[in-house]
Amino acid sequence: MPLLLLLATIPAHAGPPALPTILDHVGQQVSNFWNYFPAVTCTEDVTQAKLREKGKPLFEQRTSYDYLILLHSSGTEIAVDESRIEKGQKSSKGKASLLLTDGFAILALIFHPIYQSSYEFKELPDETLNGRRVIRIEFHQVAGSPSPSVLRLGEREYPLQWRGTAWIDADSYAIVRIQAGLGDSMEEVGLLQLNADVTYSTTPFANSSTTYWLPSRAVIEAATKRQHWSNTHVFSNYRRFNVETEVRTQAPK
Repeated sequence: MPLLLLLATIPAHAGPPALPTILDHVGQQVSNFWNYFPAVTCTEDVTQAKLREKGKPLFEQRTSYDYLILLHSSGTEIAVDESRIEKGQKSSKGKASLLLTDGFAILALIFHPIYQSSYEFKELPDETLNGRRVIRIEFHQVAGSPSPSVLRLGEREYPLQWRGTAWIDADSYAIVRIQAGLGDSMEEVGLLQLNADVTYSTTPFANSSTTYWLPSRAVIEAATKRQHWSNTHVFSNYRRFNVETEVRTQAPK
């Protein structure tokens, strides 16, 4: 009897998704949030610190705000409007020039499909962060490409070129942390250092089965030849912002 040799076909295990697929998923997550939640309000507590040479605070000011952020997308552009209503303020003794930092809550827009073409991305080895497996993506802005953020000095604005690393939840493809710094030197305008570290946390909304990752903390540090600042933004009590209008018509008498 002839010997019949049967070779069983063993299904190959799917490997991790390629970088373009990861970027598509992350971009969709960022895009979905701003499509369904164009307006979000929260409480923002800001600590502005002027630092000594060794990094210790020379002067601190703490301010609490009702914070509202509005995003409007039109074709290939996204417009961002931020509104703050001060609730209270406390300062240490003395006076100092402080750094004003806005817009870092939306640093995740780097991964929005509109802006992805402005960056080069590289996948780094995965890590575990707070018990979750996270994908690490390194990014670097392409020189001369549109930037989602600017440095304002007096009446002039200078586009900021970012480079850094993003940590992405491997299950949901939500961004859980971004660290970014200057991609190109801005010493010609006096800025020697600018670093941002933004952390995101899960935030449920009423009447929604989806849990979103929203900014919970942003730390920004900047330095010139003579001055050094550190600002910390803490975001809490997120809620949908709704404006209801009612139009009534009255019959002519």
